[in-house]
Amino acid sequence: MARVNPLERYTLARTREWHNVTARMLREQIIPADQPAVLKGLVRDWPMVRAAQESPEALGEYIRVRDRGRPVRVMVGRPEIQGVFFFRDDLAGLNFERAFRPVHEVLAEILRYRTEANPPWLYIGATKLEDTLPEAARECTLAILDKPAKPRIWVGNAATAATHYDNQDGINCIVTGRKRFTFFPPDQLENLYIGPLELGPGGQPTSLVKVSAPDLQRYPRFEQALAVAQVCEVEAGDAVYIPNLWWHNVEALEPVNVSVNFWWFDALEDWGAEPFAALAHGLLAISALPESRRQVWRMMFDHYVFRAHGDPVPYLPKNGRGMLGEPTPALHNAMRVQLIRSLTKGLPQAIGEPIRRILWASRQ
Repeated sequence: MARVNPLERYTLARTREWHNVTARMLREQIIPADQPAVLKGLVRDWPMVRAAQESPEALGEYIRVRDRGRPVRVMVGRPEIQGVFFFRDDLAGLNFERAFRPVHEVLAEILRYRTEANPPWLYIGATKLEDTLPEAARECTLAILDKPAKPRIWVGNAATAATHYDNQDGINCIVTGRKRFTFFPPDQLENLYIGPLELGPGGQPTSLVKVSAPDLQRYPRFEQALAVAQVCEVEAGDAVYIPNLWWHNVEALEPVNVSVNFWWFDALEDWGAEPFAALAHGLLAISALPESRRQVWRMMFDHYVFRAHGDPVPYLPKNGRGMLGEPTPALHNAMRVQLIRSLTKGLPQAIGEPIRRILWASRQ
């Protein structure tokens, strides 16, 4: 029985569908639009997809014979969570446990549960195929993608990944099952009621609103997010392009679901800096300052980081711009050293000193 979409009473925009997608279409039309996109039938010819279309058991055998048997991280939830991997009610933890098991064993258990109305919930997320099923990694490729992205496998029963964003652009390819994606633009941050930043179920900041049953009395601004949301349902062989920083809720609609995704980050691919870490550092260094000082730092960030007025130092020669110059490995390393030195200041000597020695060695 198909799961009812509780958002059907709202008029949500449909995510645009693209057919016969080529590398040029992806590069010149889809990615520059900065909108989610359904890529119909993109991976219907993958061997893994063909095995799944034959039968669930054939998919299980496909994965079993290719699995190295290496244990991977599994999220395990009791039946009462009803498939939604989420925060605990007291926000002091999460409503599931973690275990380590081989992929094929988890899938075999999911197959056994597939006729149960409310089974235990299992979810493997973002596991590198080359580490677990290297043969499948060689078979699951995207000819349209000219990015250094490696395939990662996701396995679960009818589970839900609550509304979160990814730091990188991605293409999620459906191997078996159906999924419903509900997307919210990046500017809906305030209307999504994000939970504790360090406690997201999947490691990313996550909304407290359950899209499957939104409590609009408790979270009234969520209705504003729904007004600009978009939704799609995809099936085996389809793929979904998800731009980085777009919030998305992912709801599996069938008892057995497997997908493979590819992530990449176009901006300064080799720079190696993670924007969320900058946010955490800002919270540590700036948020407790007096309002007048926070406003000064806002001005500095607008000027130097966000380039609100263009090049912040057009009067400096290119070889005299320091950390505002063209990125190089040497500059990258020097900035890391400066940042980590700042973060280790005040730490107990037993912790800070080994880090500082490593930093000093990295400069030699």
